[in-house]
Amino acid sequence: MKDKNDLFNEMIPLGQLIYMVNQYKERLLNEHLSPLDVTSTQFKVLCTIYREECITPMELKKSLSVDLGALTRMLDRLICKGWVARLPNPNDKRGVLIRLTPEGATLCEKCRSLLGKSMHQELIKNLTADEVDTLYQLLTKVLP
Repeated sequence: MKDKNDLFNEMIPLGQLIYMVNQYKERLLNEHLSPLDVTSTQFKVLCTIYREECITPMELKKSLSVDLGALTRMLDRLICKGWVARLPNPNDKRGVLIRLTPEGATLCEKCRSLLGKSMHQELIKNLTADEVDTLYQLLTKVLP
């Protein structure tokens, strides 16, 4: 009898390949960000807040497609590090808004400059320029 994982990989080989590429990207992100004591998950949360400037936890949850409990724990850690602040939501007395602190904004910019093109180059190092263009076009077509 075949292993259940083998059966899944046979049924959805492209999905497994995309998953493996994503895992590789996560490892690269963690390696590049480790000097700043930031994880790839923290980086994604910080970047989303940075892009929106001020966001509710529910909007952040939807944007990142994560569990609200896990997000709350992550925000607690980021608050402890001084990178994020919870503010009262003027439009909802019981709600809060999430905003980067000045230190968090500076950290985001450091992360972005640290990653720069090096991360992108690492991901595509075995591809030609034409292959990168084709991959981009194909992956864009896969998205809804």
